[in-house]
Amino acid sequence: MRAAVARRFAEHVRRRQPWLSTLCDHLLEPVVETLRHGVADMTPVAEAFPRDTIVHLLGLPWTDRELVSTLVADIFPTSGPLPGGEGDGAAAMRRLTEYLQGEVARRRRTPGDDLTSELVRVHTARPEALPHDELVSILTGLTVAGFPQIAAGIETGIVLMIRHPERAVFLDDPVHARMFVDELLRYDAPVQYTPAPRIPARTVVIGGVTIPAGARVWPVLGAANRDPAVYSQPDEFLPGRGGPRHLSFGGGAHHCLGAELVHLEIAMLLQRLRQRLPDLAQAQPPAQRYGRLRGFTSLPVTRTERRS
Repeated sequence: MRAAVARRFAEHVRRRQPWLSTLCDHLLEPVVETLRHGVADMTPVAEAFPRDTIVHLLGLPWTDRELVSTLVADIFPTSGPLPGGEGDGAAAMRRLTEYLQGEVARRRRTPGDDLTSELVRVHTARPEALPHDELVSILTGLTVAGFPQIAAGIETGIVLMIRHPERAVFLDDPVHARMFVDELLRYDAPVQYTPAPRIPARTVVIGGVTIPAGARVWPVLGAANRDPAVYSQPDEFLPGRGGPRHLSFGGGAHHCLGAELVHLEIAMLLQRLRQRLPDLAQAQPPAQRYGRLRGFTSLPVTRTERRS
């Protein structure tokens, strides 16, 4: 089922790159204007860019952006208690699923040039390859994973770009920009925990710790990405480092479907910021988000040299 989706998703992302570039400039324009005379918070831009992108790629109505934001925030809390302590997001998930089912039905009647229409066509031609329930499930997953995590990566990237100007030069060309993004995803994974716990069917011992059958175990991706047995200088931000691929995209059959989109969006916004605001600086310490999702709840920036 992923094979039926992955290639088409990648094609839509490639075709929409000019649109993404225009959106990026549009969102940055008010920031550039504000920074002529004052301080700007980068978190709204970091959140709007991936949100508007996934809404556009899926062909969802532009006027539904705030509805989608609200539902996703209820399903995937961006801050707050650690895993196991969140409120029940089941009601929001049902609403989002019903909403997307309505979008699928609308594409059956009036298909368009968007990813949802393309997947509906795949389902119609080969329902055994992409059953209806799985089609809706994939659309739900793309929507829920499509912007809070990318926003957190953008926020982290802005902070690292400012704090490590000597390494921000990696953003000056596409190959090295990818290294910069990969390292920030390792260094401070946007999603610190797996989406769901692991539950052993029998009692096991891992690393000298007994885990009883039925226990809820939350693997910490952020810790794995800084394992000193795997990475040298794990607590240093070193773009271009060697070593195994980080676990922020998962792995195997569950490797993140939107990994290329993540690289594209984070790199594009950071590169555009560096080009338009090379003297960007922190106005005050950013407010770190705690919980399953990283990033910042506020990220005030200024310029070291005012430009009229």
